[in-house]
Amino acid sequence: MRARVLALLGGTCVGLVGLIGLLHTPYGRPLMRRLGAACPAAKVSPGEVEAVRLRAVGALRTEVPSPARPAVGQTLDVSRPADVTAWARARGLACVESARPSHTITCEGSVGERARDARVPPVDQIVFAFAPDGRLVSVDRLRSRLSAAEASRLFGQAADELATALGPGRLAGDATPDYLASGSMHVARLAYRFSDYLATVTAMNIAGRVVMHEQYESARGG
Repeated sequence: MRARVLALLGGTCVGLVGLIGLLHTPYGRPLMRRLGAACPAAKVSPGEVEAVRLRAVGALRTEVPSPARPAVGQTLDVSRPADVTAWARARGLACVESARPSHTITCEGSVGERARDARVPPVDQIVFAFAPDGRLVSVDRLRSRLSAAEASRLFGQAADELATALGPGRLAGDATPDYLASGSMHVARLAYRFSDYLATVTAMNIAGRVVMHEQYESARGG
């Protein structure tokens, strides 16, 4: 039975890189419910979930090591739950910790530039996901209810920060306000793929609301 569960989990879910973090966001929870029969995570151990995650990132990573690995103020493969908790507490975030199907800390509130400028849209949610040995392996940051102009500006800001740290990435779609505002499912995506690190920034119009999702993930094994 366990082998069948893992086969279903891998076959159905492996295409969602950063699956565990994304499924804990407001936009991921409905997907998690729909995948309930195919991804019965409660029956799968954290170690098995991490193995599935590593197979997913293994399909995307390249042979080139990353010059840096930005991760919303954390250090992938080094930061531990206590580090994330202290970081979040210092910023006044409300966080909830969960152990299943893998260890995550989910925080809600406003961080960073929002503290300096009230005009900056808040971060709806940040999900920190950990490997079974306690290493931080992925960070997902979600902003929803953005205007197209806000999403375009935030996308550009994230792109500039990643370009400074990593060089040029692979851009698909159009992050201009006009394009993002002009139709549902209009999307811009910036991707970085290295041997030890994956980063993806996505801005998408979902039924008239623009959502921005940033994902920073370790591609290293244990």
